[in-house]
Amino acid sequence: AQRNDCHGAEFQQGLTNFITFFFLLISMLLMSVYLGSAEVRADEDKLTASDYSLVVRNPPPKAYDPEEWRAFFQKIADKQVTCVTVALDNDDMLRKLTKRRIQQNNLRLMLTPGTDMDNDAEVVKAMEQEAKEEEAETTYFTKNFLNPLLVLAGMIVPAQIYYDIVKRLTEEIKELQKKEYNVASVFVTFEAEEGQRNALKALSVGKVHIWNNNIKGVAPEIVFQDRVLFVEEPVEPDSVRWLDLSSTYYKRLSMWVFSLVVTLASVIFAGLCVDHTREKYGVYTAGVLVSVFNSIIPQIVTALMTYEPHLDEDSYETSLYLKITIFRWINTAILTKLITPLTGNLAGGDNGILPAISAILVSELFVTPVLNLMDISTNVYKHILAPRARTQEQMNMYFQGTFYNIGERYTSLTTIIFVCFFYAALYPGAFFFGAAILFVQHYVDKFSLLRIWARRPTVGSQLARFSRRYFFYGSLIAFFVLSAYAWAQFPYDNICDPVAPTSGHAKEYMHFQLLNGTVLGSVTVTQETDVQFCSQSWKNSDVFPFPPTSRLESDDMTYMTASQRKLVDMYGWSALVGVIAYLVLVFGANFFSFTVSFFKGTYSPSGMAQGIDYSSNEEIYGYVPQIKLPGFPFPVLACDVDDINQGLIGWNDEKKSYDFHNMLFDVPWKGMKRVSRIEGNTRNTGQINDQSEYAESAATEMSRLLPSSAPIFSIIKHYPPSWLQEILDSQREEPQSATQPITNHTTTSTSAAPKVDEKTAKPWWKLGA
Repeated sequence: AQRNDCHGAEFQQGLTNFITFFFLLISMLLMSVYLGSAEVRADEDKLTASDYSLVVRNPPPKAYDPEEWRAFFQKIADKQVTCVTVALDNDDMLRKLTKRRIQQNNLRLMLTPGTDMDNDAEVVKAMEQEAKEEEAETTYFTKNFLNPLLVLAGMIVPAQIYYDIVKRLTEEIKELQKKEYNVASVFVTFEAEEGQRNALKALSVGKVHIWNNNIKGVAPEIVFQDRVLFVEEPVEPDSVRWLDLSSTYYKRLSMWVFSLVVTLASVIFAGLCVDHTREKYGVYTAGVLVSVFNSIIPQIVTALMTYEPHLDEDSYETSLYLKITIFRWINTAILTKLITPLTGNLAGGDNGILPAISAILVSELFVTPVLNLMDISTNVYKHILAPRARTQEQMNMYFQGTFYNIGERYTSLTTIIFVCFFYAALYPGAFFFGAAILFVQHYVDKFSLLRIWARRPTVGSQLARFSRRYFFYGSLIAFFVLSAYAWAQFPYDNICDPVAPTSGHAKEYMHFQLLNGTVLGSVTVTQETDVQFCSQSWKNSDVFPFPPTSRLESDDMTYMTASQRKLVDMYGWSALVGVIAYLVLVFGANFFSFTVSFFKGTYSPSGMAQGIDYSSNEEIYGYVPQIKLPGFPFPVLACDVDDINQGLIGWNDEKKSYDFHNMLFDVPWKGMKRVSRIEGNTRNTGQINDQSEYAESAATEMSRLLPSSAPIFSIIKHYPPSWLQEILDSQREEPQSATQPITNHTTTSTSAAPKVDEKTAKPWWKLGA
């Protein structure tokens, strides 16, 4: 055995590490206070729809009428209600409609531009024409060898398959249109911030009353249709996940647990791969593999979370952040510690933990940023698929940018912090690595945000608060506890001095045989006194291993110096106090608030009301049910928007009307106000029903439509204040041109992509045919 003569666990060295902890603690506390106040200032400076709104999570199932909700909340808040959105539990039908849209769009891109996809005869004729052209243009090799391989790989799909899928989904949707749907959630928007605050305060009651619907335990005026309402402040309109609003708590919990189990299974798989690679090819190859897993596994977790329902994007991002952080923390820091033997903590070479951590940090400094900047998928879209796009719409789609998750980017930050804190005692140089990595990450993410990534829904501060409260301070507690164990297990050589040592052992021994039978030619012993094997690992301690103090050292085998014992006792008992403080202040405070919320309301407003009316802010949108689909430049609408101010929708297609993006018209149903879509942009009037085409279609169609017993799509009603109604009435008399929207709300446009000649463009697989 080789004895470690490094006296690195002396009180002076440990005290420096101890002071570093308190410096980081004070810095984090100041940062949390600053960021908390910055969030309040940002919320006050930037008014959004959530500042004026509330959401009812447990509405009566048949409370369809927005007028009833408006009257109730105006009485409660004593302020005007401007918008009411009644969201239904029609997610099964909406999912079918979105799938149909996607498949129909795939079919449309294969046919002659301008084909009316709602005209079945025209679609069939266009498919036949396309088949004839393909037969005439395709070479023998492409037809008999290349295309069958591409079809088998799923890279191209025949038009007939898309057509059959659309027909099947149409029939399934017709059956779902016959169902009666209940109310899932109700969004109410007030004209003034005070209205929202008054209503939330009045309806803030204990969860016991809500769960038991104890109408006798609350004031009679806050009971709506014999229901004690559960209300809260909603997220921003574009962060609402409209397809998941009807999901139950138990469904969300079960899917969350399932995805968490899969994440933990990924941790085990990654651990086995890294352990094998480290043993076979060395620490630097294993470090690269860790970085690769840190890039790949989050994509798998993200794909898995498409089956995990969440009410809003904030909850989704927080859940994603939790799972990816667990994987990366274990894969990057904890796994390396577990697969390294005790004697490897200070050793060099492939069995050393410090070279392994150095390799991981070097890989995170260079490999991960390079992979992010390469952005292979987006470059394939922009430089290979985009030049072969058949329509301008398809070209714009390829230039939308890379999808990203704010939760995943938060994970990259906290992982580096955790690794640096985890090994701070033995490897203080990790702080310099961490600073360099975070510096590079900042500018790579900034470049990606401005040049590479696509626009994401607006999220609130929930994820940032969650990260600060649990993971930032959790990293700091890991710093404290792991440093205490690091000093307690020093010098990591498993060699102890016996109680009564003997001397005279310093000499050269010939034909030395190890316990495993290996014979060495000669061994030179340099220490005069004898030693004995002892385990310095906390795992083999005779006492409970926490807190890690000098009591871990047995009475008959000692390896600590007097200075080390002093350091370990100070650090170990301080770590115990730190863990208790963390549990009490973080989890205890939350548990106390949760317990209090059972019996009384806990709502309190954040910041000061700004005194600005909702309708006077042109950058605020409404809670309009809409769904963002992959491959579509604009969301698809899932409600009737004929009677609302079009500026509430939040985006504007300069070429097409909102009818084109509205799924109400995809499959005709009983109760439609009109069947045909209005062509062209409609933003030259305040509302769609102000269009001349709307009046014509209503006159010819409404008489032949059968009413439905209950609505099958969500309902939104707009009640503009009197001053805005006068403006809209005057503009209705003198409509502007279509190129000048009647409202000044900020609109969403597609990327500045090159122009496409839609008459001569061919699919990418026909290039060179």
